[in-house]
Amino acid sequence: MGLFFNCFSCLTGQQCLFVTPSKKGNAVNYAQIARQTKALMEQEKPGISVALINLELENPVDFDIVYPVMLDATQKILEDEEIKIDEKIINITSGTPTMTACWMLLHKSGLIPNSKIVQSFEIQFARQRVKSVQEVNLEIDDFPKIEAPPALKRQLTIITREKEKLAEKVRLQEVDEQIPELIGTSIAIREIKEQILNDIDDTTHVLIVGERGTGKELVAQAIWRLYHREADDKLAVFDCGGFSKELIASELFGHKKGAFTGAISDYDGILKKYNGRMLFLDEIGNLPMEGQQSLLRYLQSGEIRKVGSHEVVIVQTQIIAATNKNISDPTLFAQDLKDRFDDVISLPALRERREDIPQLIDFFIHNHSSKPIVLKKDLMKALIQYEWPGNVRELKKWIQKLIRRFPDGGVISIDDIPDRMITSMMKDNDYEELILPDLPLKITLEEYVEKIKEKARSMSNGKMSEVDRLLNQKLGTEKQRQYRLRKI
Repeated sequence: MGLFFNCFSCLTGQQCLFVTPSKKGNAVNYAQIARQTKALMEQEKPGISVALINLELENPVDFDIVYPVMLDATQKILEDEEIKIDEKIINITSGTPTMTACWMLLHKSGLIPNSKIVQSFEIQFARQRVKSVQEVNLEIDDFPKIEAPPALKRQLTIITREKEKLAEKVRLQEVDEQIPELIGTSIAIREIKEQILNDIDDTTHVLIVGERGTGKELVAQAIWRLYHREADDKLAVFDCGGFSKELIASELFGHKKGAFTGAISDYDGILKKYNGRMLFLDEIGNLPMEGQQSLLRYLQSGEIRKVGSHEVVIVQTQIIAATNKNISDPTLFAQDLKDRFDDVISLPALRERREDIPQLIDFFIHNHSSKPIVLKKDLMKALIQYEWPGNVRELKKWIQKLIRRFPDGGVISIDDIPDRMITSMMKDNDYEELILPDLPLKITLEEYVEKIKEKARSMSNGKMSEVDRLLNQKLGTEKQRQYRLRKI
């Protein structure tokens, strides 16, 4: 039964094979296997009769549905009084663990009277045990009494639970449709979609945290699309990494004439410029502490003050901010900055939601290839297992390169791709641009290396194995370093 089938037999010669239909696209046809097994059984034992009992189970591991369906199916069989009083054998060898548990309950509760549970062995184990079948001993002194409800009640239970499952499936599909920017159906992504729909409105200041390439700007765009005001024609984006630290505060809050060298006139910052609109501040980790304190005050009170001025101005610009740095690191962020945002969205790394990778691949292929492309299981498995340090952005670039490699589409396996291409494709070409500093170095090479290590430690939240992963060093290196420090 389930992904395969169980056998339910009576000593009178009546055999029942429980089988669920194969899902669309499944290479194994369970109904066909059941028919072939029925034919073999009847051929070997001409005196028996084999009935195929079809169970409509979309998910053979969902206990809420499996149990009432199996209960109803067995009780219908037992309406035949001759079968009811006859001795019965239940073979639990095939099927899912959920189905095995259901058979145990049905047998031990007495809902299948005069029954035995047996299991059969594969040939290699049968030779070891010198038998191919054995009875399962379930002697439990205090097993609770379970009664079978009437047929109508059983059907109502099945219908109610199926309806609940369908309603939840429809609800989740509607959530996905409301936020098409975020591709994926993993629990982590679904929770973020729910958070955007239920916890945010057109006044909420939102902080988005996550590694680079996880889709922070996509989340910001989704929030803007759902909650922007009528006069707001597009999401305003300000890259805090695009200005020197000396000018960021001026660009955000404005400045008075003469406030610093080069301030030849008064200037209204973008917070005032986009008053009444939504503003996306990308990588607020580049804001100097003074600028963070000014942003903190604005989030708290709505007040801004130009650089070099004591005059306070009230504006209503909705802030969506993002960072790929550790927001809890006091050397990088003002202590209360995170808490002043109304809501914080934490985007998981792609390696933490691998189940979304096939769906993301299909999305990128559909949007970037004019020809159909199918990835064989070996290649798909390799992509799912890969760590993707550049996250969704890196995966997207990988697929785009794959499309350029195979412009005519087709079915592609990992053997179709040279090793050198796999090595080069599984690297984010932005690494060099993002990581290497301008030359000549402003500090010594040793100091620069140490700063990289300090950054990894600040991002790791105290996990030594995460420091090793971030620095691409042998597992245990950071642990040994800390041990040496304690010995000094």
